[in-house]
Amino acid sequence: MKASKIIKLALGALLAATLTVGCGPKKEMTALEKIKEAGVITVGTCPDYPPFESIDDKGNIIGFDIDLARAVAAELGVEVKFVNMGFDSIITAVKSGQVNVGISSFSINEERKASIDFSVPYLISSQVVLVQKDSPLKAIEDLTGKQVAVAIGTTGAEAAKSIEGAKLKVVDDSNLSVMMLGNGSADAVVIDVAIAKEYQKKRGFVIMEKPLQMEETACVIMKGNDTLRQEIDKAIEKVKADGSFDTIKAKWEI
Repeated sequence: MKASKIIKLALGALLAATLTVGCGPKKEMTALEKIKEAGVITVGTCPDYPPFESIDDKGNIIGFDIDLARAVAAELGVEVKFVNMGFDSIITAVKSGQVNVGISSFSINEERKASIDFSVPYLISSQVVLVQKDSPLKAIEDLTGKQVAVAIGTTGAEAAKSIEGAKLKVVDDSNLSVMMLGNGSADAVVIDVAIAKEYQKKRGFVIMEKPLQMEETACVIMKGNDTLRQEIDKAIEKVKADGSFDTIKAKWEI
C-alpha cells in the first residue's frame, strides 16, 4: 500500500473518531443550569394563606412568601413564575419537575423529608387553635368531642391529631376552614399562628394561648437537586444579611 494511501486512511479514521466523540451524549444539565438558561424559576404556591400568600382584588398573587420568592429569584439572577395550585399538590409537582420549587409556608417535618428536600429554614412558627370570640372553648382540653376544621396536607392537620377526642373536619384549604368557623359548622380551626393573627385582626377570632406545636418554615425542592438547594440557601442567607428579609417581614407584619 502506498504511503499516501496509508496517510489518507489514517486521517479518515482520525476524523471519524473525532466526529464520534463530538456526537456523543451531552452531559445532563442540572436543575439550576436549566433555570439559568431559561431565565425563570417556577414556584408552586397555594394562595389561600394571608399574609403569606393570597390573591388581591386585581387577581395578583401577593404575600410574604411571594416577596421572598422574588428576592431569592433576584439573587439567582432570574425571573419568577408563580403556579397557583392546591397545597397538597405542590410537593407532587416539585417531585415531578412540574415546578422548580414550592414556596407556600411549608413546615419541615420528617414525613416530608422522606420524599423532598428543604432549604434552610427562613421562619420559626407554630400551629395554634382559633375559635370564635364568644366561644366557651378556652383551652385545648375543651375541644374533646368538638368539630375542628383543618386544611388537607398541612402540618396543622397533623398537629390537630394530637387533640384528644376532637372530631376533625379535613377540608380543601385554609380559607374554607376559617369560613366554617365563621358560620358555625366548625367549633375551632387549627392553623399557623401568623394566619391566625390575620383573622384575629379582621374577624375578631380568638387564639388559644397554648400552641399545639412549634415548627420551622422552608422552601421545598426536589430531592437530589443539591446545586439548586445550595444556591437557594445562599440567596436566603443573603436576603437576611442585607436587611431585605426584615423589610419583607415588616411589610406583611410577620
